[in-house]
Amino acid sequence: MSNRPSMREMLEKKDKQKGKEDRLEKGDFLALLIAASSTFWPILLGAIVILALLIFGWNAIFA
Repeated sequence: MSNRPSMREMLEKKDKQKGKEDRLEKGDFLALLIAASSTFWPILLGAIVILALLIFGWNAIFA
């Protein structure tokens, strides 16, 4: 086997302490919202465009 760490080991927080909960720092929530919206909106718009193209294509073929 290779000596590379697994994905879980790489993503695991290194300075984790048992019994202590992680807290967000100031500005972390806003950063998470910005990251989520910058990912979510293009995906949503792409799905709407694909759905619109399917509807228009369906109407063009069967109308």
